[in-house]
This record gives sequence, structure tokens and C-alpha cells, in this order.
Amino acid sequence: MSEITINQNKENYSVCNIGELEQIKDFAFRHPLLTEKMKGKVFVGEALHTTSMEISVQCLPAGEEIPFDHKHRTHEEVYVIIKGKAEFIIDGEVNEVEEGSFVRIAPDANRRFRNPYKQDLLVMVIQAVAGTLKQHTVFDGYVEK
Repeated sequence: MSEITINQNKENYSVCNIGELEQIKDFAFRHPLLTEKMKGKVFVGEALHTTSMEISVQCLPAGEEIPFDHKHRTHEEVYVIIKGKAEFIIDGEVNEVEEGSFVRIAPDANRRFRNPYKQDLLVMVIQAVAGTLKQHTVFDGYVEK
């Protein structure tokens, strides 16, 4: 499977499916500033009709790396390491991460990551506009009586 299946698209929720996570390699994304497609990356925010965040999933094969440093204008990112290990280079500092790690990066930080290990890296990235969280989720949720 190399396309997003939209299972539900309702007013109050959406459900989509990208298939088995091992098949992320079948997706390709073309960034408008790059000449070649980035293999193994899929964005799901549009399919889910998100209004405050973008979400992507990416597979970086063993021995490969993101070939460029980048920053964001307004989005902070949280990388969730689902499988494998990686080295995140943030403002020139190398941070080793592994399955179960979460990495938050502010918009102005220079970032890229690489996978010098023997196992593919599977990572989820969640982006949202920095500084807009009014309260953490535990205080936002409530039960109607």
C-alpha cells in the first residue's frame, strides 16, 4: 500500500490508514524545494483534516541520513522513535536516540537526523505552531454529566 485510505471523515473526527508501518518505504514525498522525492515519508494531516498540527511518518533505511539541515518558521516538532536508533543533530550537537525516545525541537533550531545503524529507523513527526498550547491535555479534557 502506498496511498492513504480515508476510512471516516466526519465533522468531529477522521480516520485514515497508511497500511503496515513496515510498508512506509513505498511512499514518496516531494518537497517543493527539492528536485528528488524523499522516499519513505508520508504526511497524514490533510487526510485527517487536522487544524492545529501536521503529522508524518518516515522510514530512514540503515546507513542513510537526511541530506540537509533545516529550521521551521513557526512549527515546533516532536519526533517519536517507533523503531530503531538514530542520531539527531540539533544546533550542531549529536543526540543518540532509540525506540521509545521523544525529541522536541523548537522552530529556530537547526536540525537533521541520520541512521548509522544496521536497522531501519521508523519515526513519527508531529508539528504544531510553537507557543499556542494553552494548557496540557489533562486539564483540557472533561466528562459531560
